[in-house]
Amino acid sequence: MGKGLGSNMGRNFDLKPLKTSAKQRAKGLYPNAETGLGQYGSVQFPTIVEQYNRESDYKRWKLGQAYYFGEGRTWGDLQLNILARFHNGTASFSDEINSQGSKEVVTLFPSDVSPENTWYVATRVRGSFMFPSTIQPSDITINNTDPDPTKHTLTYNVSTQYNADQLAIFYSVIGDVFEDSASGPNFPDDLVRKDVGSLGFTLIGVSLGSMTLTFDLSRPYRRVERNKTMYWSKEKYDPEDPPNWRTDGSRHLCSAFSFFCCCPDHLGGALANLDSPEPKATLETFPLPNANRSVFSAWEKEGVGYYRQWRSLGERRDDRRECKHIHAQRWACGCPWVEPDDYPTETERDFLEFFSQSESSMKPDEFISYFRNRQLSWDRFMLTLAESSGLVIFPGGDVRNNVRPNVAPMLWNDKEEPLTSWCRNNDWWMERGTQSLKSFNQSLNTFVETVTKSGVEYPVIQFLEEGDPGNPVIVP
Repeated sequence: MGKGLGSNMGRNFDLKPLKTSAKQRAKGLYPNAETGLGQYGSVQFPTIVEQYNRESDYKRWKLGQAYYFGEGRTWGDLQLNILARFHNGTASFSDEINSQGSKEVVTLFPSDVSPENTWYVATRVRGSFMFPSTIQPSDITINNTDPDPTKHTLTYNVSTQYNADQLAIFYSVIGDVFEDSASGPNFPDDLVRKDVGSLGFTLIGVSLGSMTLTFDLSRPYRRVERNKTMYWSKEKYDPEDPPNWRTDGSRHLCSAFSFFCCCPDHLGGALANLDSPEPKATLETFPLPNANRSVFSAWEKEGVGYYRQWRSLGERRDDRRECKHIHAQRWACGCPWVEPDDYPTETERDFLEFFSQSESSMKPDEFISYFRNRQLSWDRFMLTLAESSGLVIFPGGDVRNNVRPNVAPMLWNDKEEPLTSWCRNNDWWMERGTQSLKSFNQSLNTFVETVTKSGVEYPVIQFLEEGDPGNPVIVP
């Protein structure tokens, strides 16, 4: 008998009988006191099929369609008309109404999982940016000689339309689509309704030196008609025959519809519930980064406890996942996507059909009353509006050491006013947990509550009633 073995033969090791199998957990990381100590959150690893169903755009498109047509859950149908203004010139100067700023419609969607019982979808309406002159062939350069088609671009010379200050405003709309669907420079009268065949390209660069705008030629979008309904469609790109805007003198360039939602599916993150944390809102009370996310941005590290991200937002809007709320808003704006073809698997699709019909809705009067009485802070609301207006909400780099990856203005959500040495023109400061919003005026080197236009002071954001000058109008 081996040394020492006999002395252990009579011991009771408290081994429990194997009557039931251990509960199987999904593959993933589950940090606890013994493993993963110091890591935040947990992460599961879905199978290939689960991941495919999870990322299906058809699923979101279908639920958005059900929202709009009222097949299941319906929206509160409460919309806020807002004008967001900027310092130093404007993107359009044909008249004062056109030059006031970004025209936004914010739609409220009831939700029992949101700390505020609502998600906000901000829509920058089509024509928020209207070019003053017609599209001329002499102003356009097609760059399609690169062997890689994804690097093909269209350069648009705007030196006869804007000065440098006015062109600088376009830094805030890099990543947005512009289309040839306007017959003139005036909003909203010159927007061509249901302009089937109009073409859109994504803005990817602004040059004040050459006074040009650069667009991605390889990913065109077009308005198409299917069964007497107009849709927004991704068009196949042919490098040998690249598409182009209409240059016969009949069209002006204008901004297309753009959307942003603060729900986690689109935002790729969650904000803290600063109004009144409740036990059911554990995720939003003090959100921490996921275990599988490398927090490389100083801004994100400093936001621990206020917000968390699990997916970074692409600079281009067409690189982002659109949620069911945005798909519903697209229907309302008359520009829904052509039905996606990434259908979920059969079981998931059957569940989706049932879910879209059975999802319960809140009573509109209860929801509106709740919003009016419960809305204490603007954290989610202003996050949505700022991004839609063209501000960066999750900046990379260390912005408090003047390291900013792009030239667009940003939204500060500090409790204390940011140092002026950190800020750029048209930065917004939304004091965390309040309704206090200010904009940085570079010429005054301070944050101010108003923007001056033609000697008149206006609020940075203005809530408008129907019929007000400059009121956002949705033109399909």
